[in-house]
Amino acid sequence: MIQNRLEIIQIVRNWGPVGGMEAYVWHLSHELAKQNCKVTVICEKSHQKIAHPDIRVIEIGQLKQKPRWLLYWRFANHVENIIQSLRLNKLIVVHSHERSITHDVTTFHSMPFATIKDKSWLRLISIRVWAYLKLEKQELGGFSHQNVRIIPVSGVIATAIQKYYPEVTKSIRPAITPGVISMPARSDRQTPRDGGTIGFIGKEWRRKGFSLFIKIAEQLKIQRPHLKVIVLGPEKEQVVDLCKNFQGEISFQGWQPSDRFYQELDLLIHPASSEAYGMIIAEAMSCKVPVLVSDACGAAADVSSSHGSVLSLNDSLDTWVKESDHWLNHSQILSAYQRTWGQVAEEYLEHYQKIYQAKSI
Repeated sequence: MIQNRLEIIQIVRNWGPVGGMEAYVWHLSHELAKQNCKVTVICEKSHQKIAHPDIRVIEIGQLKQKPRWLLYWRFANHVENIIQSLRLNKLIVVHSHERSITHDVTTFHSMPFATIKDKSWLRLISIRVWAYLKLEKQELGGFSHQNVRIIPVSGVIATAIQKYYPEVTKSIRPAITPGVISMPARSDRQTPRDGGTIGFIGKEWRRKGFSLFIKIAEQLKIQRPHLKVIVLGPEKEQVVDLCKNFQGEISFQGWQPSDRFYQELDLLIHPASSEAYGMIIAEAMSCKVPVLVSDACGAAADVSSSHGSVLSLNDSLDTWVKESDHWLNHSQILSAYQRTWGQVAEEYLEHYQKIYQAKSI
């Protein structure tokens, strides 16, 4: 519990647990309110009922959604007007999760847009690309003398920001990873030597590594004839060509909440080529499901040797198959990965208090 009651503004376009970033802000705000902070959320639209009296939501209202870059520009300017009116004669800490103008802290939930610089130079002459890059640099404090604290949700994001914006390296702080809510755990059971259940979860299935996943499944099926495969994300018709060599049935569940499936899995395989964090990895571990993930995942840093393995996409298929088989044969009872939203709030409070103290001088 903090001694001085802090007033904190959280900036997010959609308020409520309606997506990864939005859930992050939602849970953080409620935990801050529980710890005696006064929280004001500035958003375009609220999607959820407020669950604490110390949280105030200011809705800008639905803005024109296209073109997308102009939407972000409008949102940033609307937010700026509200912030300036709220900050009059007040010591308020402003925490942004979007592309805003004036803020003390910004949390990056995804890879920087500047990664587009690695693609065709023709894209760089687009007004859309120019606008996104300008908004992103503004968010990082690159156009002002703001002392912005840049907090990524993973080390993978931090590395990318350093690469594309080396001028803000000193402003980047250690990652603050998401919390994980409590969910029913996988039962402590021994996986049959000739079977087991592996799972793939990912709506953006190409980037999440479905093609490698199915190759691993094909090889495991030879060794484990009763192997079961559960896929959340791609529809069967989208990946039918990739699955033509798999000798067996695959349970395609489409895209739906994954929390009801973890208990069925004996192993989650997530060989993504790019993943800012990878919430399903943390959720699976919290449900006592072992994981096998690529080192391109931000959450890979949270995978301990008692929860699973991390491999490179440069490792051979045989290596991925052997490591999958190892975890399916794993007989020790796994401990549940734990990371509460209260811990997340505590880590942010350390930043807020330092900012507040600096403003008070």
